[in-house]
Amino acid sequence: MSIKEKLEMVKKSLWMLEVKADEANHTGNTGAGEEFVDTALSTSILEKLREATNFSSKFPAPIVMPTSTYELPVEWADPIFNYTGENGDVPASEYANSKVWTGKIVLSAKKFTAITYLSGELDEDAIVNMRGYVEDKLVKSYQETLDKVLINGDTETGATGNINSVDAAPAAGSYYLAMNWLRKNALANGMTIDAGALELADIRAGRALMGQKGLNPSELIFGVWTDVYFKLLSLTQAETVEKFGNGATVLQGTIPVIDGVEVAATSFIAKTQADGTISEDPANNTVGQGILVYKQDVIRGFKRDLKTFVEYLPRVDQYAITAHFRYAQLVRDTDSVVAINNITL
Repeated sequence: MSIKEKLEMVKKSLWMLEVKADEANHTGNTGAGEEFVDTALSTSILEKLREATNFSSKFPAPIVMPTSTYELPVEWADPIFNYTGENGDVPASEYANSKVWTGKIVLSAKKFTAITYLSGELDEDAIVNMRGYVEDKLVKSYQETLDKVLINGDTETGATGNINSVDAAPAAGSYYLAMNWLRKNALANGMTIDAGALELADIRAGRALMGQKGLNPSELIFGVWTDVYFKLLSLTQAETVEKFGNGATVLQGTIPVIDGVEVAATSFIAKTQADGTISEDPANNTVGQGILVYKQDVIRGFKRDLKTFVEYLPRVDQYAITAHFRYAQLVRDTDSVVAINNITL
């Protein structure tokens, strides 16, 4: 028998040996190596991706409300000039008169609350400052809640009709139940465009639906869901250099402005049904939506800005970290917002 044949027989005999699991000392073997391998938890927390900018920051700054219900006087209809002639009668007949109309809008503050509990042991043993961590998370959640309420607010609590849960009653305490807002304003007032593939013409049709408020694009903002934003990148009018110059999306990869209107991408405008409402069944929500807003008609106010409290509860050895704010908002007119619905994704 040759040496080569003998080596082959040895190899075959080794393959037939029974494999014994975890017989070697290794880094994952408890009692046989694992305990001698040092591990550490980093004090740096990996943060999740959030909105690059707050959508609500695009609108006029909130006012400070001295009372929980605060009335603001607003300009209303003008007096009317009538065509008149020389008055030669004695006594003279009075010309027709008209009034200077006045109006007001009412802000009503609504309260929002978040509470988190920490055990005394977690506060003492965690490698990071847990109380500071929770307070920081509350601030971030507060900023996002302002955006979400601004976009999705709808006070309907019934089994049907809420734009965020059109075919099921919304859960009690849902943030959007506090007040009606941008999407609701557009859908409730019939200020909608059925877009389909989404073209520049759909945005212009939305501006036209707003009438005089749509004339100056610098006074508008177009808020879109992230997938709709990527659709805008492919608009033929914006994609190529010969049509859009150095701002072409093929060069920049962004579209900050379309038709002179600022574009703001946000994840808080979700997929919807064709009519712009959201079904409880995600399978029904297959299209995108954008909202075209006349910025000056967005009125907001704080009766109480965010306040955070840390309280130690010795009876249960826990920390209660609580945050509250009282906030109001309204859309001035029925033609202030247009929803561009049914955008094919």
